[in-house]
Amino acid sequence: MKILFIIISLLIVVPVATSIVNYKFLSKSLKFIAYLLCVGLCFNVIDIALSLFGRSSIPMFHIYTIIEFILLSVYFYQLTQKDFFKKIIQIIVAIFLGIVILNKMFLEPIDKIDNYTLTVESILLLILSSIYLTEYLSDNLIVSLRDYRFLITIGLMIYFGGNLFVFALSNEFNIWIIHNILILLLWTIFTLVFIWQRYQVKSGG
Repeated sequence: MKILFIIISLLIVVPVATSIVNYKFLSKSLKFIAYLLCVGLCFNVIDIALSLFGRSSIPMFHIYTIIEFILLSVYFYQLTQKDFFKKIIQIIVAIFLGIVILNKMFLEPIDKIDNYTLTVESILLLILSSIYLTEYLSDNLIVSLRDYRFLITIGLMIYFGGNLFVFALSNEFNIWIIHNILILLLWTIFTLVFIWQRYQVKSGG
């Protein structure tokens, strides 16, 4: 089981390497997805090292949750053309950080999986994804599956939507196999998007 955990954790190398190779072809918003993946790789490597020495990495991932939420919020902030949506993102980030502070002070110990924070993160990112998807569909009569804005938004909605109950029940049940499947799907989308961006820029499409 530990071998499978290590293999899945290290598969993030694929989208990270793809983002690095194609970095100069990425849009400003996509670069924040690349940053998120690089941060994720660092955390995964540390996680593996700690597990091999029998140490818990749970406290470390309390920090990762905050970084993940902020980078994805910045991604949507860079993506949207609507000032109203930008203000909503700022408000949601402030709400999230406020909840995190209160949660760490009164509810969740640092040595326990931050399922409350993860659940709140998933709900808020689903809200951001839904609002942006509405904006995207209103601006584009024809949806292209080659458009990274659409693909990543749908990918994030599937990932955080599917993980809602995983995060909510993670301290009670061992259902992280669902999370692993969803994260592999999301990494696949990111990898394909990075490759396609290179093709689009070179072809002028």
